Amino acid sequence: MRAVASRAWALAALWCLVSAGGLAAVLGVLHSADTLLATGTRVPGTVVSVATPPKGMRWIDVSFRADGRVLTARVDRSSRAAYTPGQRVTVVFDPADPARARTTAEDGLSENGLGFAWIGFGLALLCFLVAATGAVGWSRRFRAVRRTGWQEGTATVVLAPRTGRGVNPPYLHVRLRAGEAVRLRAVPSTHGARFLRTYTDRPVWLGGTGSASVVLFRHGRGDAPYAVPAVVARS
Repeated sequence: MRAVASRAWALAALWCLVSAGGLAAVLGVLHSADTLLATGTRVPGTVVSVATPPKGMRWIDVSFRADGRVLTARVDRSSRAAYTPGQRVTVVFDPADPARARTTAEDGLSENGLGFAWIGFGLALLCFLVAATGAVGWSRRFRAVRRTGWQEGTATVVLAPRTGRGVNPPYLHVRLRAGEAVRLRAVPSTHGARFLRTYTDRPVWLGGTGSASVVLFRHGRGDAPYAVPAVVARS
């Protein structure tokens, strides 16, 4: 149980790092555009071409002079301003890298790219919250098992009927060696019990109590014991 809880916390920590990295990347891109606007070199520019829907892309090609050369840069549009070829704009470029350019009105950040970046961050954050919730649950079960110890018995995994919500966690019918019968419901987890339904009366140990119950099968997907989180089922 200690190892399961430790792995759960390690997974939560990993997703926390992924979430933090994703947020830092998004904020870094936004900050980079603001920094370029504040510190870049401003020169007159001309709109060369315009991409608008229904092409699915929003950008303008602008030409400007930098270091004695006429350069052309593609700037992703973030505003709803209308552009026409030949229109004059103010270009802001990085003196150390003139190809890195934007205009005073357009930050050069792709709406689609930023949208996907925010979605990616949101998914990573959701995974972290799910993993953290699971880690808290395993820690609570670990403490419960330390209080109650293990009771030896057998268990039969019974699939729950399907409902409009999809596949439901199975029931665990546990009969303890002392003769007591306990009916539990598996908790949605990566430690699921559906694959254990093949045989009846599997050797198990029952630990914890109430919503912090654990059914420890003698064998899971290999020879090692396999812990399934569970709650006492309502009658």
